[in-house]
Amino acid sequence: MKAVSLVCASLALAFSSFSHGAAIDKANIQRLGPVNFSTSQPLSAGAHADSLRSNLVSSLSSSAKGIELFGQDFDWANASKAAASDAGWLAYRLQLSTERYTQGTLTIAGLEKPQVYVNGQLVKADDKVDLDLRTGDYQVLVLADGRVADTEFSLDWQGKSDVDSPSFNTTDSHRVSYEQLFDSKVVSSLSLSPNGKYLLQTTTEYLPGGDGKATKVTELMQVSGKEVLYRWQGTLPASTAWSDNSKQLAFVADGKVQLLNIKDISIKTLASELEGVSGLNWYGDDLLFSWQKPFKADDKATNKRFKALEDRWTYWRNNSQIYLLDVDSGFMRQLTQGELSSNLVDSDAKRGKLLLTRYPVDYKQPAHTLSQLFELDVASLEETKIGEYRTLNDAMYTEDGMYMMAGPDFMNGLGVQDKSVVVNNYDGQLYWRSNSGEVKALSKDFDPAIGGAQKLSNDDLVVRVTEGDRAQLYVFDISRGSFKKLKAGLDMVNRFSVAADQSKPVLAFAGNSATVPQQAYFMKSGKKTKLFDSVKSEYANTRLGEIKDFDVTNKDGVNIDGRVYLPVDFDANKKYPALVYYYGGTSPVSRNFTGRWPFNLWAAQGYVVYVLQPTGATGYGQKFSGRHVNAWGEYTADDIIESTQKFLDAHSFVDPKRVGNMGASYGGFMTMYLATKTDIFAASMSHAGISNLSSYWGHGWWGYAYSGVATKGSFPWNNRDMYVEHSPLYHADKITTPMLLLHGNADTNVPVGESHYMYTALKLLDKPVELIEFNGQDHHINGREARFDWWDATLAWFDLHLKDQPQWWNKLYPDSDIEDAVK
Repeated sequence: MKAVSLVCASLALAFSSFSHGAAIDKANIQRLGPVNFSTSQPLSAGAHADSLRSNLVSSLSSSAKGIELFGQDFDWANASKAAASDAGWLAYRLQLSTERYTQGTLTIAGLEKPQVYVNGQLVKADDKVDLDLRTGDYQVLVLADGRVADTEFSLDWQGKSDVDSPSFNTTDSHRVSYEQLFDSKVVSSLSLSPNGKYLLQTTTEYLPGGDGKATKVTELMQVSGKEVLYRWQGTLPASTAWSDNSKQLAFVADGKVQLLNIKDISIKTLASELEGVSGLNWYGDDLLFSWQKPFKADDKATNKRFKALEDRWTYWRNNSQIYLLDVDSGFMRQLTQGELSSNLVDSDAKRGKLLLTRYPVDYKQPAHTLSQLFELDVASLEETKIGEYRTLNDAMYTEDGMYMMAGPDFMNGLGVQDKSVVVNNYDGQLYWRSNSGEVKALSKDFDPAIGGAQKLSNDDLVVRVTEGDRAQLYVFDISRGSFKKLKAGLDMVNRFSVAADQSKPVLAFAGNSATVPQQAYFMKSGKKTKLFDSVKSEYANTRLGEIKDFDVTNKDGVNIDGRVYLPVDFDANKKYPALVYYYGGTSPVSRNFTGRWPFNLWAAQGYVVYVLQPTGATGYGQKFSGRHVNAWGEYTADDIIESTQKFLDAHSFVDPKRVGNMGASYGGFMTMYLATKTDIFAASMSHAGISNLSSYWGHGWWGYAYSGVATKGSFPWNNRDMYVEHSPLYHADKITTPMLLLHGNADTNVPVGESHYMYTALKLLDKPVELIEFNGQDHHINGREARFDWWDATLAWFDLHLKDQPQWWNKLYPDSDIEDAVK
């Protein structure tokens, strides 16, 4: 177990009387020592005592049997047994488990200058230490300089009230924690060389004492034998690009374009003073890159005239153009120029061509954006416009044409399966365009939604698709026009990289499954070699609940995919509270092990968790995803209510009176919308939800564009009923469910006003509502401490309403109107 996992929530400095106390049985306490080495200072003294003890605690926390110090073994033993000596420093440890938010004081007797650590983190140096603990399992470790003469050692627990009664044991297993899910090391990027022999891999983790900042390391390794050839830490390589022959790796670091020679691992600077350079791509023996010139506003200006809807984006006036760098001389040649930024899509050095996109302002048709695709002749700099499109996402050259990725409506509905269906253009499709201009739909009859793609040497593609609630890899065989799934063995392949010089799939990928944390693999000829396994390194001895599929057939005969997470140590004879979660945007709720919505954590907190995929989500076919368009909850709400009722009918261990629901963004809108339609839920949480469709459409950074897909052809002036009747704000008087509104106050996607509108309405209506803003956070709550606070607020809210446990909420928000019913 990592030293920082399952850390205590906070430290209270005040001491008061407690109504519940007990001496902890020494059979549940282990002792190491006394350790008696000649030292000039006791363990707690000296200029570097804090660092010395911190490193010692890290070793002690992770050692199952004991540690070796200067060639001498010291083992953990039961504290009830007599020690071999009375001199030297000692360590004691025990496992503490809570089944609810718990407050109390640990009192230590018989030790000199004790220090208390919880899961490797110092709480306090004192013989009385107050603890506030979430539901979970904790390792408590006490370090002391020695024993106090004539005083027997003991550890006593005193709870703040009679509900604050943890259990003490010696088990090594534990439930999953906040810290594990957020801090654990993961593979955050992969880049495989064209010949498949070398891998550039970046890992990210949060270490103790890191002040909430990520530690990132990039390693260049030889795939065979996993030998690390070079390591970056601190300043990492960005915009990495392998040469076609796999002998060189170009990258950007410290405003310089640099080149690493694989043969002798030497690094050469090709060009410097290049702030704003990104997107390196080899073009024969030279390098293409994008160079951005940031827009600088007049510091003395007192106002801003908006040039377009896009001008709400802080970056829109920046200008990026494409350059070509001569690797031998360092000379740079500018290839594009203009008021519009030019974006490199692909290149073909043999033909001397580049593919570029530009995005002029054009609102004439949904989704009210326009993509222009150009081909640039590098020698003459002459441009040929290939076309203008509303749903184009990407393009890449083939031997005799190009692949194009876009929505079903691309090229006047070329990718639409059923012309009677209004399609969802977030449901990605694959197309091919010949050099003569003929375009074919390649995935029209393929239900998974096309995401990212990488090309092999024979023009076959490896594509990442959304397939139901999973993300999988397929090979598209261009000669046969068919898709074949690669057996990744994971629910979610989150990132991948192919060996571009190979005609058969040779790739590296990383991902996870619903109850299996991240793993990374190298695959060749269908055989996998494991590169990384967080199961062993980060989640050893972690107990997880069971997961089961639970599908529902809705009233229209459509299958609604779902899954149920059972609490850890599940007992079917008990009655449990439940949490229901559903999609945001138009993407299905993925089977990721962790993330912003940690289903395994909720299950570890004692909740049954039901995740469902109502109609409107991509990955289930065009007819299914098309139900998202011009609906704004109409079908989705029915699916959620019907599916939740069937879930309750099928699971007798769930208390139907203690069911909560939550969602974010579009899912936050759904939470508010559902509250106007049903009282099946006992408490609700909406994060960054939309309460007023018109205000989101007009003010959210991407409101008008998202609505151009989700509300295609509908506007406040031609479809008043859609914008009013489907806005939860206009039906706030129907809401009776207690509502928690969470929002980042720097949210540009869904402005924080969307939560304020609903908060104002419910307050004036005297309905139960709470609003919490997260300072400096955008649409997603990504900062470590902010994320933990966000999780705390969510779980404390549901503990309050679904478990009748107000203590956690009242500790977080002592000035709230909610009275503590338990004294």
